[in-house]
Order: sequence, then structure tokens, then C-alpha cells
Amino acid sequence: MKQAGFVVSLFCFTLLSSCSDGDKVIAQVDDIELLESEALVLMDHLGYDIKSEKAKEQFVEQWVEQEALRLELLNKNASQAKLVEMRAQAFAGELSKYYLEEDAITRQVDTVITEKELTKYYNEHKNEFELQDYLVKALYLKIPVGVPIEKEISNHYLLKNDKDLSKMNSYAKLYAENFYFDDEQWIYFNDLTKDVPLKNFNRDNIVLNRTKTYFSDEEFTYFINILDYKLKDSAPPFDFLKPQIREIILSKRINKIKEDIESKLILNTKKKHDIKINL
Repeated sequence: MKQAGFVVSLFCFTLLSSCSDGDKVIAQVDDIELLESEALVLMDHLGYDIKSEKAKEQFVEQWVEQEALRLELLNKNASQAKLVEMRAQAFAGELSKYYLEEDAITRQVDTVITEKELTKYYNEHKNEFELQDYLVKALYLKIPVGVPIEKEISNHYLLKNDKDLSKMNSYAKLYAENFYFDDEQWIYFNDLTKDVPLKNFNRDNIVLNRTKTYFSDEEFTYFINILDYKLKDSAPPFDFLKPQIREIILSKRINKIKEDIESKLILNTKKKHDIKINL
């Protein structure tokens, strides 16, 4: 879909190209010119990094190819070239509808979502958020095998007293290949251990027993300390879900506005123009 949009957008774009004072022509195919300002606008719209010279080179090369193909078809088969133009115009109408709707939605949607609304949605839809994986609060450290203070780490990762966390943070900065600790935030257990070889371990036991363990393979030693957990098939904590719920509520608002404006938009737009149909 992106490629099709790219082709049509380029086609429409080149028909509108014209030089303006001080604007640089960065590519040309026959008498069709590509201005730098217009290229940057279209690059940004299509998701290119407009600050990257490599991206600009790729975009310009593709523009040149597409424009050459358009002109080649125009020279060899005018009727098919006319069909391309007609299809481009049809697509332009659909794209215009999209942007008009987006503009109307942006002006109408209320993006403020109160704590009361979030809490209400959470309480009414808990079953929609049942966990497929454990949520945990944990410490995790991955260090290369042979670190000279490995024995010290194996004591401090247990977090038996306040100084242990400070020590672990220091070790992590010096030696860690990977490190995680946030006793205020929940994280999915699979995300925590995505680079840990747990094939020979029972994941359920590690979580449910609040395991404090460490083990090594040929390259690394892994330290895991499970401080707390939430069971699978239970609802995650409210604070963990707040960003997700916020997105859901906002999406519902947008969809409602879109439904309301879609038919009115076309009707009101048609009223503003002199339309004649002769069948």
C-alpha cells in the first residue's frame, strides 16, 4: 500500500512542481523538476529521515526512476498513461477525504482523560486485560563470566539491606551486559528474561517461589531476584494499565467522532461546489 501511495503521490507531486525563487532543483527528468523544498515535504510525509543525506539520495533516486517510467509510458501508450492519471486523481480524492477527516478529528477530539474515567474503564473491563504472562518486580543482572567480584555480587543481589542496591548499581555500570531493577514498576517476566537461557528451569517455579538464583553458561552469569509477582489470568495492576487504557478511551472517542463526521463531511463538501451530473 505504501508503495502504491508513493507512486501516485509522486505522480501528483510532479504535476504540481514549479520553480520558486531561491529553491534548489535537486533532480530533473526531461523538463520535470524536483525542488528541494517539495522533496523534503514529501520525504517527511512518507517517513524518510529528512536529516539523512543517504535517505535523501534514496528518495531522489526513486523519484527519478518513477518519473522516467511515467514519461516512458506517456510516450509509448498515451491511453494507458491517461488511465494512470485518472487512477491518480481517484486516489487523490480518497487521500483528501482522509486529511479532511483527520483535521476535523483533531479539532473536535478531547484528549484530556481524567483519573476517574481511567479507573471506571479499568473496573468495568478487567477481564479484557487478563495476563498471559507473569508480571514481576525484580532485579536482573547479566555479567561476563570471570568478573573478579562475582562472589561479592552473589551476596549483594539478594538485596538484604539498603547498601546492596547501591552496590548492584555500581557493579552494573562497570560490568553488566544487561541490568534491570525498578521496585516501583511491573515488568513482564518474559521481557525481563528475554536474553536469559532458562530452558532447563521451570519458569513458573522461579516466579511463584520468588526465586533468588544465579547460574552461568559459557559466556555469562545471570542473577535473578523475584521480589513480587502477579499471577497469570489475573488483571494487571491499574497503574500498569493506565497508558493502555488511556489509548483505548482516546481511540473510542476518535472512532465516534469519525463515524459522526464521515457522512456529514461528504454532504457538506458537495454543497460548497457547483456539481453537475449528465448521464
